Amino acid sequence: MIFRSALRRSGVRLLLSLLLFAGFAAGAAAQQAATVVFATGGTSILAADGAVRRAERGAAVAVGETVDTADGRAQLRFLDGAAISLQPGTQFRVEQFRFADQGGRAAADDRVVMRFLKGALRAVSGLIGKQQHEQYRMDTPVGTIGIRGTEYGATLGGGGLSLTTYAGLVEVCNSAGCAQAGPGQTLLVADGNTRPRPQGGSGQAPATPGSAVPDLPPAQVAPQVPTAPPQPAMPPPSPPPSTYVPQDSGRLY
Repeated sequence: MIFRSALRRSGVRLLLSLLLFAGFAAGAAAQQAATVVFATGGTSILAADGAVRRAERGAAVAVGETVDTADGRAQLRFLDGAAISLQPGTQFRVEQFRFADQGGRAAADDRVVMRFLKGALRAVSGLIGKQQHEQYRMDTPVGTIGIRGTEYGATLGGGGLSLTTYAGLVEVCNSAGCAQAGPGQTLLVADGNTRPRPQGGSGQAPATPGSAVPDLPPAQVAPQVPTAPPQPAMPPPSPPPSTYVPQDSGRLY
């Protein structure tokens, strides 16, 4: 009896330990990354286990969760201060997020990895993007977006990715190469096997070292047309003779 009682107690303790560990693992997997600032329309949050809930102001968005705006809009505020605005028809997921918040500083191992699935968004980087920009990544089906502390907008659909930089510097890379866009510049990416290019094709977008950038053809020089030798300056015309006659007491000279 004593042995059985001790065995039952051991089994209960083991079960409690397993439950606590499972709870801890679930909590770690559902680590909060952002908060919903506002949401309109049919915006919803899809959890990693498939559960769907309505996106409401103040709701937490955890790692592994997807925000689907449907016919609405949403704005998210990340724990490091970053902001993401999602337009109608957008799907966006938080893949990884770690931020230790060391007194307003981002640690070397802090990181954020997001996935832009479709739609349109505007992003403003937080402490991770500004201080540990190599730890910031936005994946898309046609390329990966990296930043140097910045603000940018992107649209993703059947025609590929269009990305415009508003501040800072944005880099887009895929299997065909990399290109960068500064303020006011737009990059277009047709698919994952086509190198990003500047909108309009009016010039080469700055590329990262090692990326293949085709050489531009030499500029064509217009032939020189001989010009006539300069003519000597003409002397100024002589003034006409004076017709003024001085007078004195009515006498003419």
